[in-house]
Amino acid sequence: MIRFKIAGVLLMMFSLLQPAIAFRTPGCEVSSDEKPPEVSPVQSSLNLKFSGFAQFSFTGQPDTEDTFSVRRARLSLSGEPMKKLRFKIQADLTRSPILLDALAEITLIENLSLRVGQFLVPFSLENTTSAANLRTINRSQVVEYLAPGRDNKAAGRDVGALLFGRLSVFDYSLGLVNGSGINKKDNNDCKDFSGRFVAHLADNFAAGFSVYNGRQTIVGVPSNLARNKYGLEATWEYRWAHLSTEFIWAKDGQVERHGWYLLAAFNLKPEKYQLVFRLDWLDLDRSLPGESTTVYLAGINWSWNDRSKFQANFEYHHPAAGPDSQVLLLQLQVGF
Repeated sequence: MIRFKIAGVLLMMFSLLQPAIAFRTPGCEVSSDEKPPEVSPVQSSLNLKFSGFAQFSFTGQPDTEDTFSVRRARLSLSGEPMKKLRFKIQADLTRSPILLDALAEITLIENLSLRVGQFLVPFSLENTTSAANLRTINRSQVVEYLAPGRDNKAAGRDVGALLFGRLSVFDYSLGLVNGSGINKKDNNDCKDFSGRFVAHLADNFAAGFSVYNGRQTIVGVPSNLARNKYGLEATWEYRWAHLSTEFIWAKDGQVERHGWYLLAAFNLKPEKYQLVFRLDWLDLDRSLPGESTTVYLAGINWSWNDRSKFQANFEYHHPAAGPDSQVLLLQLQVGF
């Protein structure tokens, strides 16, 4: 029912915008039998972009049922209704709730903009990378479990406001968010702070730092618990090779967690075939033994364009306590 309502809203938006937008095909002339219009067609000043992608996946695992699934099906509408004002609305038709992004951006001065609404929390390289642009099918376990907006299953997003821009070689984002997750009001009187800084030290090398300080409310606990996270990141590009790495340390209440990953990608044919390898380690409780897990990944990407590709990943999971496991992941992504 919710999906039909969303479709109805999109159709209504197009019906409202259609009279203001005229499309003209180059090379098409009005015939002499037709009466030319008395006024020129109305041209829209709106700069609109409608895009989307869908991901169709297969998961195979020994001693577990193999399954096909539609992992994501996202539609996005963005634009610039006036100078220095931009917006974006994105929905995922496979999720509930389905609203992912609903934000507006205002350019205050050069290199300083304000973003308000629901958006990706500015923390971590992989956390702020769109699912359509990931080199692997799954994000690393350290980002999925420790990055804000991922640790509470909110697709990396929250509601709030932030300032962002660029100064010299530095990209920065500083903001306040509710800390409650996607499509939710704040559940305490504290606002969480999140910031990310990236220095582009060379044409092919960048290093960054992320910080998140907040409080979380737990049912049955009289006081708010700490929710603090810190991250380091680095990327290096050289011709046909890509390297990236991240380290995240988190403290949730009295529990300390940390982890890291190292990813290497090699282009066999530029913009076409790519080999990917990743080593991923996570410890969910530093005070207890046997809480760490190492994941080894090998994969290949076959891309047709920026939005459409086929990916194959093999993951080998090695927990410190418990049996090892293997997962085969296949994914077809089609986008526009």
